[in-house]
Amino acid sequence: MVKFLSQNSRWIIAGFGVLIFGLSQTSWLETSELWQTAEGKLIDRRYWARGERAPDPDLKLLGVENSSFKLDALAPEEIQASPTLQLMRHPEWDRRIHAAILKKLLKAGAKVVVFDFDFEGVTDGDHEFAKALQEYKDHVVIGESFSEENGSNGGRIQKLNTPNDALLLPGTESIVGLANFWPDPDGVFRHGKYHTSIEHEAGLGGFPDNLIHLTVLAVGKFKGRMVMPPDELPNYFDFSGREGIYEALPVENIFVEKLWEAPPFRGGTIFSNKIVVVGQMTEIQHDIHPTPFGNTPGPEIQAQVMAALLRESWLTDSSPLVKVTLALVMLGFALGICLCISNALLKVSLLAASVVLFFAGCQLAFTHCKLVLPMAPPLFCLLASGAFGVVFQFALEQFERLRYRLVLGRYVSENVARTVLEDKRSFEESLRGRKKPVTILFNDIRGFTSMAEAGDPEKLVAQLNEYFGEMVNIIEEQNHGTLQKFIGDAIMAAWGDVHSDGIEIDSIRAVTAALQMRPALAKLNARWKDDPDRQNLSIGIGVNHGEVIYGNIGTHKRMELTVLGDGVNLAARLESATKQFHTDILIGEQTEKLTREQFVFRTVDLLTVKGKQRPVEVYALVGDRSQPAPAWLEKYHAAIKLYRAREFAEAIARLEVVRQEIGHQDYLCDMYVERCKGYLAAPPPPDWDGSYKLLEK
Repeated sequence: MVKFLSQNSRWIIAGFGVLIFGLSQTSWLETSELWQTAEGKLIDRRYWARGERAPDPDLKLLGVENSSFKLDALAPEEIQASPTLQLMRHPEWDRRIHAAILKKLLKAGAKVVVFDFDFEGVTDGDHEFAKALQEYKDHVVIGESFSEENGSNGGRIQKLNTPNDALLLPGTESIVGLANFWPDPDGVFRHGKYHTSIEHEAGLGGFPDNLIHLTVLAVGKFKGRMVMPPDELPNYFDFSGREGIYEALPVENIFVEKLWEAPPFRGGTIFSNKIVVVGQMTEIQHDIHPTPFGNTPGPEIQAQVMAALLRESWLTDSSPLVKVTLALVMLGFALGICLCISNALLKVSLLAASVVLFFAGCQLAFTHCKLVLPMAPPLFCLLASGAFGVVFQFALEQFERLRYRLVLGRYVSENVARTVLEDKRSFEESLRGRKKPVTILFNDIRGFTSMAEAGDPEKLVAQLNEYFGEMVNIIEEQNHGTLQKFIGDAIMAAWGDVHSDGIEIDSIRAVTAALQMRPALAKLNARWKDDPDRQNLSIGIGVNHGEVIYGNIGTHKRMELTVLGDGVNLAARLESATKQFHTDILIGEQTEKLTREQFVFRTVDLLTVKGKQRPVEVYALVGDRSQPAPAWLEKYHAAIKLYRAREFAEAIARLEVVRQEIGHQDYLCDMYVERCKGYLAAPPPPDWDGSYKLLEK
């Protein structure tokens, strides 16, 4: 299966990419809540990245706030001096207030006054307001709005709420404009709808759009001509910024003479030749709406939209062809990166760079070309296809590596297999050869040659494999060593060749492995005891730390990543010497120095091995430090010092005491007693240093 996937990986990745592209173009995904929210957030980020615009000087905002009803910021005499302020104290405003506002602003020189209010109901003062609207019909705009209601069939219908008929005297038809903003599916106001009709909102076609937005009417009256974005594509409002870009001046203050004459009003000159928007600024009136810059009062949204129309600036949505093309281009980037780049880190970096460049391109189009490019479908194609390609190829590589490692692991150590497959630099360095401090372990079965001559070959191989499995597990799995090779019935292992955690840790692991082989062999022998096809085994182990040559040795037909040198040879000599000293584990002096804090050792001899001039201290492994050292060990070492100091008689006496404390026959004690007796009879030469020359290999 892995082989099939690997051979067809390019087609699989390309096919998945095509599937992702097709999915990105479906209405099912495009109309999903998550998708629309994501696209909306990406658009909002572009507004923020572009930054805020300065307020248009031709626009002013008069706000009806909580203070406009309570008038708590005004003195009683100021309220008493103005009939309009006295009317404002009532919760339901008399329309004479709106008439007074209109007259005050137009007398101050305002060019257009926009009332962002609902004038559907009938109230006192409608007659006065209607006369003012008729008088100033070329300089005023009031609103009407759609609202959703339950229809007779149980569905939702759009109802147009128009100003009451009493306000619309003959000739005032041009003062009414739509005040609605239609939110996007995620509830945020972004799109513009500058003209529509009742039939259009009801889903019917073939009728003219006879309802114009009040922002368009206001700007048209201000500029003397109609300004409106083209109808070919949907448009986004070119918002100026956050709430407060247009400072809302309290409407009640224009009726206090002292405040009217002072800044910022300056006798009304602030409104001269301006569009003035009057509207509710309080959240309690439900006229606070979300925009890309955050929640903003409705009248300020109207002001920001008018500012964009005055600049004839709007953001155009992309055509369907552009949307499809962008998605295909980003899909091409993803497939090109995944199929043409082999390095996984480089793939991820290029995909990340593509995302950054795409964001930058969309921002440039937004800021300088006023074009809103779609981001969700192209990013979906890029990231979904790219992520699948990277993960799929990475998973295939891991499966391939695992497969190769399993195959390679049958012939070389797990550490070597890992180096070959994963650490290419280390492996290439090993091909040239280098010196390294390494701890070597040799393990050999005693008397295997005679066993092989007398035993059944098939049964012997089966037992040998069982034994090797246990020993190799101790080396590789439990102590993270490298199985260098099998030499007949012997095992050669190393720590620090392929990988090192430090020479001390390497040596500790090697000695730990040697120590663990004792009980492991005992368990095997116990299991084989009643099996006629199995024989009892005994082993000898030599462990030595030293500098070796590490490299790939052999010919072009057969190579072997191995170690060689004096350090390896001494470990082999120590393993062989276990037979002469009647012990199962011998440790070299460098290994003992590195591990003496963790293990208990017993001096065996000062050996001069064949081919070496300098004698080497050799130790037997007693155990680890989890158990206290035997009481006799210190006395034994004292006796060895006496022996090397040529005090042979005293050494014999001490050794006899040690042998008694051990409680059974001890070969090393017997060996030294015999040597002492021999030297008493025939003293060693003056240059004798206490060493013993090991002639056997």
